[in-house]
Amino acid sequence: MQSPFAIVSDADMERLSRLVRALKHSLFRDQQQLELLDQTLESAEVRLPDRVPRDIIRMNSRARVFDFETRQTEVYTLVFPEEANFSWRAISVLAPLGIALLGRKQGDIIEARVPGGIRRLRVDRLLHRSCAPSGRVRDDQRVGSKGHLGTRVKPAHLAA
Repeated sequence: MQSPFAIVSDADMERLSRLVRALKHSLFRDQQQLELLDQTLESAEVRLPDRVPRDIIRMNSRARVFDFETRQTEVYTLVFPEEANFSWRAISVLAPLGIALLGRKQGDIIEARVPGGIRRLRVDRLLHRSCAPSGRVRDDQRVGSKGHLGTRVKPAHLAA
């Protein structure tokens, strides 16, 4: 079952709120996604980083997710927009899937409205919990297309 709200660390909340404010007053092309992230943040429960449960998807966390339609399991890393790269499964927090994953926990069933329709997913497992307070992904946390640590994620378009 899905929790009624997302759980977000205060550090992630601060950085994500700044991102939303900055993009609201810019030429960001997808204001609807920005509004959805803003609504998610407004309804989120904010906690100190050491009070966020270990199975919650935070920024820079990597999670294994099951897709009910394709019957496939994928591993995604939730990242800030400048780190997004779908081929490496680094999903932007501004993408529909990223917004749906933010603050969710193992066992949650989530729905993400993506360009191809609605994806219904289950968070199977949190594989890596971010220890980075609120900044960019540390080099030792990056995952490349073959799962090798240390591979740099290049800035790209909004993924998924």
